[in-house]
Amino acid sequence: MTDITAKELEALSTAFAPLLGLRITWLSIPEGALLGFEPSQIAVIVNTLLDGILPQIQFLASDEDNAAKLASIGLSKAPGVIGQRESYPDYVHVSGRRVELKGLFIDNPELALKRPPTAREPSARIKENVTMDIIDPTNDALLVAAVQLRPDEEGLCSPYVIDVGVFSMVECVRARDASLAERGGKWIGGIPKVVKKSSMGKFRTGDRLHDSDFEKDTNFGKLKRIPYPPLQQFMRKHGAI
Repeated sequence: MTDITAKELEALSTAFAPLLGLRITWLSIPEGALLGFEPSQIAVIVNTLLDGILPQIQFLASDEDNAAKLASIGLSKAPGVIGQRESYPDYVHVSGRRVELKGLFIDNPELALKRPPTAREPSARIKENVTMDIIDPTNDALLVAAVQLRPDEEGLCSPYVIDVGVFSMVECVRARDASLAERGGKWIGGIPKVVKKSSMGKFRTGDRLHDSDFEKDTNFGKLKRIPYPPLQQFMRKHGAI
């Protein structure tokens, strides 16, 4: 089975181009109220909203022409194949491609949010339930939407889609899983695990490791940590790396 091609990914990028610059008007937060929120909290709200909006994106249109462009994006909710609350994939495109959405919240330094002393790592990830046996290499794509809060003239802050990236899902998952193996990790009972800090001495000296020497990789699948060059370039472009 062949992988989705660069030309096919480019066609999807073109289809999603009307998203660029889109203001998600269904969320408006007074600028003065932002001090009550951390960026990570806003990110959860925005990403949840974005997931529900995309199949009915035309309702965000500012006029009829804009509505037609947004409707042409052509995404509908997929039935899912995992049967869990967060099923895979998120959407089916009119082209027949299957699309998984990940929101990348970009902090706006000009807004006064309640920022922690150390910036939190973006939580968007390709989770362990997305495995090679459920991916369709020929048709599956990862859509990463970079979203940022911006104020309007009345001081109301809404999320804007400032960029979109479309990537081969199978290449992302291959890179994710290869990274686990390269770090000495492995799958145990369907869970990605890495060597415990207390067992790193044994690992470095090549001693035999047992399952008890491993613990769950809590950073597994985070987009920032997937060493797939096109994805890394997109993350770096928006300061997420």
